[in-house]
Amino acid sequence: MDKEYQNGFPWRLENGNTICHFQCKEHLQKYLDRYKLKAKQCNIKNKDGESFEPRKKHKKNIQSKSRKSSNGSTSTVRKRKPHMDSTGNITGNTAKCE
Repeated sequence: MDKEYQNGFPWRLENGNTICHFQCKEHLQKYLDRYKLKAKQCNIKNKDGESFEPRKKHKKNIQSKSRKSSNGSTSTVRKRKPHMDSTGNITGNTAKCE
């Protein structure tokens, strides 16, 4: 076995003074995403000679807090708040356990 690669870690990434070993492409891709590195800026090798092709990042869909109703207008969703009576007991949408 080549001394350049660790046992069980066929992927090697060199970035300046940093050398990292990975078990699979997915772990290598996660590392690149986490530290916002470009695959072209790093020296990436595989002990079997397999080439690394980075996946394209997709933007996450962020849902807005307002919803569109069937008539096209926007509305916000409100939750009911429990009410307190004059004695300090909570009334309203609470469940009773008996």
